[in-house]
Amino acid sequence: MPKKGENITKRKDGRYEAKYVKERDELGRIVKYGSVYAKSYCEVKRKREEKLKNLTSENKKLISDKNNLISVALKEWLDAKLALKDSSYTNYYSIINSKIIPFFANKTINDINETLILKFIKKLQEENLGNKRIKDIGLVLKQFLKYKNINIKFELPKVTKKKITTLNNNEIAIIESITKNSKDIKEFAILLDLFTGMRIGELCALKWQDIDFENKVIHISKTLIRVKNKDNASDKKTKIIVDTPKTQSSIRDIPINENILSYLIKFKKSDDTYLLTENKTFITPKQYYLFYQNFLKSNSLKKYNFHTLRHTFATRAILCGIDIKTLSEILGHSSVKTTLDLYVHIKKDEKLFQINKLSFLTL
Repeated sequence: MPKKGENITKRKDGRYEAKYVKERDELGRIVKYGSVYAKSYCEVKRKREEKLKNLTSENKKLISDKNNLISVALKEWLDAKLALKDSSYTNYYSIINSKIIPFFANKTINDINETLILKFIKKLQEENLGNKRIKDIGLVLKQFLKYKNINIKFELPKVTKKKITTLNNNEIAIIESITKNSKDIKEFAILLDLFTGMRIGELCALKWQDIDFENKVIHISKTLIRVKNKDNASDKKTKIIVDTPKTQSSIRDIPINENILSYLIKFKKSDDTYLLTENKTFITPKQYYLFYQNFLKSNSLKKYNFHTLRHTFATRAILCGIDIKTLSEILGHSSVKTTLDLYVHIKKDEKLFQINKLSFLTL
């Protein structure tokens, strides 16, 4: 007779049914049950034992294959990177889930070879992604391959440096005339950015306590960014956080121009309030970007992105004679080379301007 807990039952048709665990996942949890049938209790029990003997090696192989999937290994690698800054983790998560996993969906680690990777790069190019985006995706893949000790070298497309865009003098003059006497701090902040080169996230995170009027400097130590929401209980996929900047060099002091200082001090509010909102609630970079775009449109100015203000500041600084090392520190670049690479053409123009100051000593 069947015993309690044996998972053996007698059916209405007179046969005995014995259930068994057919498949478990890598954590040992039951995924699927199977059944065998016989006319007697002893026979069904024997048939189940035989089935289980044959199934053990098959199930192990199945679990091994699942663990060997590139998609599983990528998620495992990403989980190991939870210590990354939220902004970096969000970038990795987006690249892995939107680009790498869809292509390598049912492939295993053993399937990875140079041909497969080249097909992946070609697929990205067919999606009309920019070389910069393809390179970023490729670099994440290279890190993963290194983590798995897979030594496959492959070339990524070269990124052509974009020519930076700046406001011309007429556009700067228009912005100055509108914003310097504006009573709206959000409008004035556009002018402030033209004289400081802050990133939009840094500007949105700025509080009045970060501005030292006595020593005439702005302390940059925070930025506002949108990151993946790691809280599984939340319905929201992303969230806005106030975080430290991505690199140590971005934590810096920006000197305040005397002309700007006299206007800025008129807006001064409580230390623990945000500069752009004048209260304890911040405005997101997206919200402020829309405000900025509406400002340009309403004043018949071209649709420049917000980073153009930063480029304009840097260009004017070079033309005014500020040295590259100082400018690099003000901008929060990780190295002087970054600044030089971005503004080398301006530096050349400045050198030509300076060399033309030399004149003949005789007529």
